[in-house]
Amino acid sequence: IGSIIFGGGQVVLPMLQDEVVPGWMTDDQFLQGLGLAQSMPGPLFNFSSYLGAVYQGVPGALVAWAGLFSPGIILIFAIVPFWARLRHVAWFKAVLKGVNATAIGLVGAACVILWEAAVSTAADAMVFCLAGTLAVVFSIQAPLAILAGGIFGAILHEDAASLGQVPYCENAAA
Repeated sequence: IGSIIFGGGQVVLPMLQDEVVPGWMTDDQFLQGLGLAQSMPGPLFNFSSYLGAVYQGVPGALVAWAGLFSPGIILIFAIVPFWARLRHVAWFKAVLKGVNATAIGLVGAACVILWEAAVSTAADAMVFCLAGTLAVVFSIQAPLAILAGGIFGAILHEDAASLGQVPYCENAAA
């Protein structure tokens, strides 16, 4: 999977989810690990270590990390000698713009797929909207938006106020 990533780790999340759920872990474990990886600094590639650890412990974490990072590292070292010339070539710059646009579309598609997997109740949707609004509209730093979402989610949880614990849409009830 590491050899096809362009545009960040979010691009391969749907593929990762298809590959590891339900064989290695449950959907809940996958989404919890994703939330943990997103709340920490650094690239989403660290999520691969979590996936490997859940499946095979520390050796699995090391193999998963190397499997996702190695192709990109090899590619970087292979292109560095040619980069000084290629970055000024018009057709190469046009190709990179096209690949970047494709990556943006793939990140958007990954967001939609994750929404469908993670949001099953109205409370889930409210937490998502609150955290997203804080981060995007009000430019609140991600850790604070995550903390606010966590507190709001805890309040809405069925063991607390039990608000919004109804299916978000018809498909979620099935």
